[in-house]
Formats: sequence, C-alpha cells, structure tokens
Amino acid sequence: MPKDALIVASSLAGPCALLREAAVSLPDIEDLLRAPRSDARSEGEEVMISLAAFVGFLQNAARRYGHGFFGWLAGREFDLGLLGPFGDTVLAAPDVRAAIRLFCNAFAVIQSDSVMTLECRDDEAVVTYRILNPRIWPRSQDAEFTLGIIASLVERAAGPGWRPTAVATEHAPHASDDSYGFHMRCQVVHGASENTMRFPARLLSLPLSGGDRSRFQGQADRLLHCARLRDRSLPLPLRVRNEIVRNLGQGSCGEAEIARAIGLSERSMRRHLSEEHASYASILGTCRHEVARNLLTVPSLSIDEIALRIDYSDRSAFERSFRRTAGTTPARFRQALGEGADVGITQS
Repeated sequence: MPKDALIVASSLAGPCALLREAAVSLPDIEDLLRAPRSDARSEGEEVMISLAAFVGFLQNAARRYGHGFFGWLAGREFDLGLLGPFGDTVLAAPDVRAAIRLFCNAFAVIQSDSVMTLECRDDEAVVTYRILNPRIWPRSQDAEFTLGIIASLVERAAGPGWRPTAVATEHAPHASDDSYGFHMRCQVVHGASENTMRFPARLLSLPLSGGDRSRFQGQADRLLHCARLRDRSLPLPLRVRNEIVRNLGQGSCGEAEIARAIGLSERSMRRHLSEEHASYASILGTCRHEVARNLLTVPSLSIDEIALRIDYSDRSAFERSFRRTAGTTPARFRQALGEGADVGITQS
C-alpha cells in the first residue's frame, strides 16, 4: 500500500507560535497537536508527521484562533530557519529567483505528495502549489499557509510595501471578498485548479539579504539530489496517482503520457502496477472521483466545469461515472453538502 503523505514536524512550530501570541491556552494547543504528534516518525535526520494530520491541525487551529486567515497569517510570519537545512539554504539564496526555485524543486524534502512550481509568463512570475493526494481535504488553511510563506520570502527582498498581483485558491472563500482584499492586498479568485500567487517577474532578480552564493550552491545541489531520491522511492501506484492528479483537465492523462512522465514504457508501467495489484484504469477512476468530490464543495464551480476539470467529454459522462461510484448524482451530492449531511468529504 502507498505510504502516507508526510511533512517535516518542524512545520508545526510557526503556527503554534501564532497561537501562543493570540493567548490560546497551552492545554488547547496541546490538544490541537495530539493528532499530528501521534504519528510522528523518523526519516533520516528529520522527524516527519502525517500531512493529513498537519492539514487537519491547521483547519482546527483556525477555528480555535477564531480567524479564517490563520493559515495566511502563520505563513507570513513563518521562520524558514525552522525547516533546518532546507530553510537555511533557501535563506542563503543570492536572489528571489534562486530561493523560490529551490523551494519548489526541493519541496519533496520537507513535504511529499505535493507539487510546487515557479514559471514566468510574459512579465509575470507565477508560483503554484498543490497537494496531490485528493483525500486530504479540506485544506484551505494549508494552501494559504504555503502561499503566505512564499509571499514573506518575496517581501524580504521587495520591502514591506510589496503585495502580490493576484492570488488564486482551489478552495471556496472562507471570508468576504473585502476580507481577502484586506489580508492578501490583491485580487483573489477561488475554485481554481491550483493555488497560485502572481507578482512582477522583475522581482525575481532582487537580492536577498544574507545571501551567500558559494554556500548556497553546494547545499542546494544536495537538497535537489535528496528530493529526486524521495520522489523516485515512492511506490509506483502513488507516483502514477500523483501524475494523474497533476495533469487532470489538461488533456494529458492518457496511459502513455503518464508512463512517459514517470520514466517507463506503457507496457512496463502496466506490468509493474499489476505486480502491486493495481491498474492505470482503477487509479484514474479513483482520482477522478475523489477530485470531483472535492470540487463539488466549491459552489462557484458548475457541474459542467467540474466534468471538464477531470477530463470527461461532457456532463452526462461525468454524472454516469459519479453515480456508479457514489450512488447519487453530483447535483444531489452537492445538495447534501449544503444541507449538512455527512457525505464523507473530510478524509485522511
């Protein structure tokens, strides 16, 4: 069976500091920490915890904190030095581009089953973040926490007056548009296919105070090597699942394309999956269904839009498939959510 998605346990320290600053009692904080600590394990020199438990911790902490923007605020105040060699190396980067590129490309060192990218589109830099395990939902606080960390990193170089050009989130809004505008200081769109933050590409060339190019390069190479090893060590069904989720809605989820993405021939991938009692078709079907369940929690997305997001030819094909798996139609599933029925959205 694929192992659980993991995140470094030190990621808890920043959010806990924010809770303490807000005068949340120590017993309450300890109660919030019970779930993530219960599954702590060592991987080399790092202590790791379940990513699902961490995401749940952030969701619960936001309720205890009494503020929907807990994740964003915790990310903006997060000390990257808490992440050990990974954070220290990011902070040693000579400029914003090198720092964010390393954060994205070596992300597997501190968090699995996830993807981060940095792209330049015209004159705009676009940072994307997404957890690839669709069973980890809801995850709004985690998304804003991670984007907040990147925003803080850019601000180190651009100055306190800096603000993103735009932010997009996978999740539905948990506050009014005015609240998002106040806290993120930019336009925010919800129900996107991935969490993104945009800002002028020229900022990527800004130097970071404390940067050390000679020290950075050697440490960055070691982190990138470690990240590649971790990615390759994942069980094949999990690697296939991650590639499918990454490519849903882009027209590139065919068996041949996924096999190529993980470095196998279609025939070899099929054989290896069979040895693990899995198949491409079954993994694809499960991914589509689980992603659909998550998207149905976003009211702004129509059923037709969701069908396209998960690569169905039309709404009717999606509805037939969903009903076979869930025993109800997407519309009725969404209606049950609105009525507060327990339909199993929160998964771990």
